[in-house]
Amino acid sequence: MNLNDLLPYFELYRNLKDAGKDMVLNDELQEKEQEFIDKEITVSGVVNEIDIPKNELIITYRDRSDESNQIKYLISNHFFIFSSSDNLASITKQFDIQKDDLVQITGNIVSLHRQSVMRIKLASISVIEKNHGLTKAIPKKGCFIATAVYGSHEAAEVQKFYELRDNVLSKSFAGRTFIKFYYTISPSLAKWIDNKPPIKSFIRRNILDKMLNRF
Repeated sequence: MNLNDLLPYFELYRNLKDAGKDMVLNDELQEKEQEFIDKEITVSGVVNEIDIPKNELIITYRDRSDESNQIKYLISNHFFIFSSSDNLASITKQFDIQKDDLVQITGNIVSLHRQSVMRIKLASISVIEKNHGLTKAIPKKGCFIATAVYGSHEAAEVQKFYELRDNVLSKSFAGRTFIKFYYTISPSLAKWIDNKPPIKSFIRRNILDKMLNRF
């Protein structure tokens, strides 16, 4: 299967979101997710991070075509696939896999997270193009932590953080330094809080929402 086969899950998420329902521990969404757990899936994307200590390879799926399609509409602008393997070090060495390579991976789904993250157990990988550079070509990265907390790259709150970044922080040296630091640590932090709803709720109420209220 591929991402198109996950359309029922993404459509349910979008419908529940449009209905204003709580998405953190939604029973209907979790039940739909279970239909895809352990299913084999093949996805292509650009290597975003290689975390050898955690045996995890993160790739970013991004549809850069102008053609409209359901997947492009239903998933967030950046869709992260966290693929784990006990022998990741030997795999990356064998295929000379590096950041910004365009790869195709196959594995069994471990979990889905809203519109932005899928975790799989890596079975195989192949390099389509070395140094494909999609992540380099994207001038502005996504707000990893805000996306994880609010559940979607398209959330209004996430868009406000983009405005804060572009219209305030990027205008000063201190702000640009902070942005660089943020993009160094945020992917790992977003990954850590991914399956921790209480922590995400705490961050939302006590940090992010308060930041937005001041903006």
